[in-house]
Amino acid sequence: MQDSNEKGKRMIAIVVPVYNAQKYIKQCIKSIQKQTLKNYKLILVDDGSEDLSGIICDNLAQKDQRIIVIHQENKGSVEARKTGVFSKQAQEADYICFVDADDTLEKDALEILYNTAKKYNADQVCADTRKSWKSIKINSRYKAPCFDIEGEKVYNQKDIIEKLYISCFGITNFPVTLYAKLYKTRLITEAVDFKSIVKFTGDDLSVTLRCLPRTNKLVVIPNRIYNYRLGGGTSKFMAYMLEDFLALYRYKEKMSEQHLMPQDARYYMNIELMNIVFSWLTMCKKKGKYSEQEIYKEIERIYHIPEIYNAASELCKMENKNRIADMIKGCDCDQIYYEVMKSVKKDWKKDTIKGLISKL
Repeated sequence: MQDSNEKGKRMIAIVVPVYNAQKYIKQCIKSIQKQTLKNYKLILVDDGSEDLSGIICDNLAQKDQRIIVIHQENKGSVEARKTGVFSKQAQEADYICFVDADDTLEKDALEILYNTAKKYNADQVCADTRKSWKSIKINSRYKAPCFDIEGEKVYNQKDIIEKLYISCFGITNFPVTLYAKLYKTRLITEAVDFKSIVKFTGDDLSVTLRCLPRTNKLVVIPNRIYNYRLGGGTSKFMAYMLEDFLALYRYKEKMSEQHLMPQDARYYMNIELMNIVFSWLTMCKKKGKYSEQEIYKEIERIYHIPEIYNAASELCKMENKNRIADMIKGCDCDQIYYEVMKSVKKDWKKDTIKGLISKL
């Protein structure tokens, strides 16, 4: 349990952006109310929900003085988190953490994060997560390399740039998500205090890109304290997906020049961009219901986006060729369309099986 000497002090503010989450938000809030660390403020930012999410939040707040509800017009998750961080209640806390509205915390999550932060006077603490499906908790076989540890591992600012920051550029050594972490209020306030780079896709990454270089001491712990609900991703066509990733790509270029890493960040950025381009075209066909003519037109448009064409050209000069880069550099519309359709058909089988499983 928490140290009794800390009871008079507000330790943590938990910020939860809420948008059309009526199905899961109560479960999320209940997991926070069950925390062994009791001295916190829970800030629910209702981002213009069109369902009953806002009402559910208000009802629970009436029964628990630790819960604060902020209602605003829909601005997206980036701005919703920013609203929470800059609220009076969050700014009075020592630390801030984020929870997504459809996820849950283990009952000792806040206590573990807080005790670790206090022990090392850490600017940031990062814990591991597990997936959940219909209340079933699933430990993934894959583990990010940073979690391949027996106990706590401390990184100073030099270590962060040399060993962890590359994860923002296409490698998964360290999770770039905002959840399952605890931040000093000053640090995360500085990190979110900027004009949003993206509308939705890559919103966590846009903050982590700014946060890690500002972190003087980071502690990674192997504890799985956060339950990430499978199936939480949007099923809608995101017309801004490619533009979001291009905005991130440009911002990564800037940040990689300011914070030099021993790894070839640009190479990983280019590989990731090729994969995003292919995913975008597949999404246009699957969820956007683009016709054959519209897909061809979109491929033509992509050829003329400087960042994409230049990234493909750079990869084509490498010894290990990239298939997508070769097709883009060669302006091979027919081959790209063929590969997209092959991927769509393959995904259709997977999606059909997932749909049947979800009904069980």
